[in-house]
Amino acid sequence: MDSPVDLAAVQALSPLLVSDYTVGEHVDWPLLSRLWGTGFPSDYVAFMSAYGAGGISDAFEVLRPDGSFTGDSDGMAAETANARAMWPSASRPVEGFSAPKSPVIAWGVTAGADVVCWLTGNENPDRWPVVVVSRDGFSRWASYECGMVEFLRRVFSGELDACPFSDATLWRTGEQKFVHWKEERRLLESGVDPWTGEPDPLAGIGFD
Repeated sequence: MDSPVDLAAVQALSPLLVSDYTVGEHVDWPLLSRLWGTGFPSDYVAFMSAYGAGGISDAFEVLRPDGSFTGDSDGMAAETANARAMWPSASRPVEGFSAPKSPVIAWGVTAGADVVCWLTGNENPDRWPVVVVSRDGFSRWASYECGMVEFLRRVFSGELDACPFSDATLWRTGEQKFVHWKEERRLLESGVDPWTGEPDPLAGIGFD
């Protein structure tokens, strides 16, 4: 059950993240926790219940929670593997991070190929900070002391010191559109751009 604090965080985000489709995500959290060897932040659980995985304004993808790499580029496991491959080693120290560090788990990816993760060093997942690895030609890590829901709200409202992403589409631009991945796929398969509602001549390519 979602806590009042986490429901309040999602409610605070909801004016800035609108969706025409209330779908949510059906997640077997005990199984997912066993596969990853850890629980997950309660605000993420609340977000999955309210929104699910999917796209934000064609600029950000909230990843599908999964426990193994299946070739799904929208899955948590695939992007986590990418992020961990770039994590600084003791021989490649990064300012602000001591190496070796606890592993990261990815929960989002931007249109600019930045990977957005949790730094999972704390035993309490609700205290995991958000970290962003920027792929603008070299690996840069930045940490933000807030949960994923509050992080998104601060990005949309511009309440961080600077844009955390390589692409500024979502930065300080207010209301964003969320499309659940199933609806996004359905529209693409029917030849419609999910973000404009217009016919898309490339839609449907790559789907079986």
